[in-house]
Amino acid sequence: MSTLLLTEPLLENYVQLPNAVAAGSKRVALADNLSVGGTTVSKGVMGEAVRYAHEHQVSIELVIAPRGGVSPYNDVEIKMMEADLLEAQQLGVDGVILGALTDQQQVDTEALTPLIAAAGGMSLTFSTAFDQIRPQDRGTAIDWLANQGFDRIWSAGNSTDRLADWTASKRLADSVGLTLVPTDVTVAEVAKISQQLDVHLIAGPAVIDL
Repeated sequence: MSTLLLTEPLLENYVQLPNAVAAGSKRVALADNLSVGGTTVSKGVMGEAVRYAHEHQVSIELVIAPRGGVSPYNDVEIKMMEADLLEAQQLGVDGVILGALTDQQQVDTEALTPLIAAAGGMSLTFSTAFDQIRPQDRGTAIDWLANQGFDRIWSAGNSTDRLADWTASKRLADSVGLTLVPTDVTVAEVAKISQQLDVHLIAGPAVIDL
């Protein structure tokens, strides 16, 4: 019996959404400005994307970030993210992808607390900011994220040895019931990485039956 491998393409704005749906994607993530890491799309794009996705029985997640680049975010940026989350909630977005770190590259619990509250009812995924956390601090970070209701963690893995990095992070995530989602995966890599890590959700290009 084949196992369904669900891949979640990260799309740049609404224009790519119809093609992803036509290709069979059942779950998509949406952002602007992917060249700088992804920023929040406009309210208008949010509304149309949700409408189109839900008409085609597709779940939609949004990257919530006020700018490209690494955190920490300042108080004004946190307010922007909170407002965007409330808009997303009202428009029926299924889930959000966000992250915030301190100057010490640890989870910014103070910044994330109001954002988690604003995202009530939507699934929570911690962004690839996770990769910037030192390996020795990741267990504490994952414990906190699990206690706050996060469902998944996106990770591009350490470029030196992505498989080893993903394996270590997945072990930590599994221990508290979180799902590690490998990202930045090419079409050619999807099946192999799925088998090596025993994962069935990858942030990648398409839906594939194994």
